[in-house]
Amino acid sequence: MIALRFGVADLARTRFVISPFDHLMAGSARLGVHQGSGSRSERWWRDVRRHVPHRAVRFLEVVNASPVGVPDFMVADLDAVRRQLTDELDALLSVPQQAVEEGVAMFGTGPEVPAALARLREDGSRGLREVSDGAWALFRSCLAPDWPDIRRALEADIAARARTAARSGIGEMLNSLHPKAVWRDEGVLECTLGELEGAFELGGLGLELRPNYFVQRSISLLAGPGRQSLLLHPIAAPTAEPAARTPAADGLAAVLGPARARVLRAIAGGACSTTELAQRLGVTPPSASAHASALRTAGLIATRREGKQVRHTLTDVGHDLLLDNPPPPLPPA
Repeated sequence: MIALRFGVADLARTRFVISPFDHLMAGSARLGVHQGSGSRSERWWRDVRRHVPHRAVRFLEVVNASPVGVPDFMVADLDAVRRQLTDELDALLSVPQQAVEEGVAMFGTGPEVPAALARLREDGSRGLREVSDGAWALFRSCLAPDWPDIRRALEADIAARARTAARSGIGEMLNSLHPKAVWRDEGVLECTLGELEGAFELGGLGLELRPNYFVQRSISLLAGPGRQSLLLHPIAAPTAEPAARTPAADGLAAVLGPARARVLRAIAGGACSTTELAQRLGVTPPSASAHASALRTAGLIATRREGKQVRHTLTDVGHDLLLDNPPPPLPPA
């Protein structure tokens, strides 16, 4: 049992975070994650595996290198609560070589180290770039179409838990996360994680709670000095499956028009130049530029210059608009 000791500052700084990268790892992990063929991750993987791009191989090798999980440096330590995958991949690319070596060392030495992790240690920044590129390719090809629905389920779970905290206190909310996470009145959250034993003072940094749609029957914990501790937990069981959502009209297209709704959703897939945006949409660069200009004027996207190019990203307003207006499901074949 691992005991997390909370002070007053830790209770105030405990927060929920939605991590696209966590979901990409949990959904594509083949070792130690799935709980039978009926799990959400297993069903999702069965549906998307034929679309997995070759570029994703290096990422998948690292995620599946060991049944005990991934190295600590694969878990982003960011200040932002509202994250995009690009934020997390940028954090991965900035991991120093020493942190990579220390993370791999946790899996053993010499021939005991899984081959994919040993190779990553030896390749340094080039290896991290290949893992990052593979993660992005896998997200674009496989997870991006489902992400708006998954995110809505996560947001609903967070809202319900926030109501519990407001009504009954943060201790009651923490106690409701999972049967393996038990809150004690003395300010300790006891997490049962196999045979692991230990105790950690959160040190005023609080606890980062990461609800995960794919992980249904377990919790995971990352705790250590110098960083905020992380607890990955399932969302509540009553939450409906995204695929079961009642078909609805596209509210975003009704407000922006079909073309600009497509542009906004394309930019939501990750920061892109005007040329890249045109390629995603299958239109000419001048047409993509005109649509981007209209969305920027409306405050839905922001544009910054990088060298000779400009890159478009969502603003908070654009992000919220997409959350409230997911794309309508495709009609059955």
